Amino acid sequence: MEKKLNKVIFQLFLLCSIGPLGCNPKKEAKTSGNNTTEEVMAQNSKPSANQNGWVAEKDGDSTRQKHLEGKITLFESLLVNKERIYNKFYPQVQDAFLFEDKFYLKARFPLGFSGKIEFTFPEYPDYVLTKIGEQAYQIVINNALDLNRVVFDLQYLPSEKDSLVHTDYCFTHVVYGE
Repeated sequence: MEKKLNKVIFQLFLLCSIGPLGCNPKKEAKTSGNNTTEEVMAQNSKPSANQNGWVAEKDGDSTRQKHLEGKITLFESLLVNKERIYNKFYPQVQDAFLFEDKFYLKARFPLGFSGKIEFTFPEYPDYVLTKIGEQAYQIVINNALDLNRVVFDLQYLPSEKDSLVHTDYCFTHVVYGE
């Protein structure tokens, strides 16, 4: 049991360090405005293994912006010719467990945003989503006995004054590894 638990924890660590799996960003319509976050970011920097805060990686006419906490990416955005193509906020899973035939998960978005994030779980449509804080949620997935991962299908809806763009993306949380 302990060996299996260590394997699951290692896989979760790996998943968090490499980012979301199986998702491609979709290009969406942009909104106008200036992003003050860009002014705070260090330009032309490469993320280190234990970097915290804003990082910008320039490659020709594109800039990938990230907010890191250690090796975990909390936010990512891509700009091409200073035009935002996509932006992604990643949830931090705070608690997750299986009890009887239900899977309980608490997640929060640690960075503030002025828009709205909506999400669904396409692989398990029988779920209950409850907001439990400013940017925190509890998800209960019913009939989850065969669940080994949870795929969040996320959508960022910017506010009127937002410099971020509408983006559809997904995030995978591994429950049990093989």
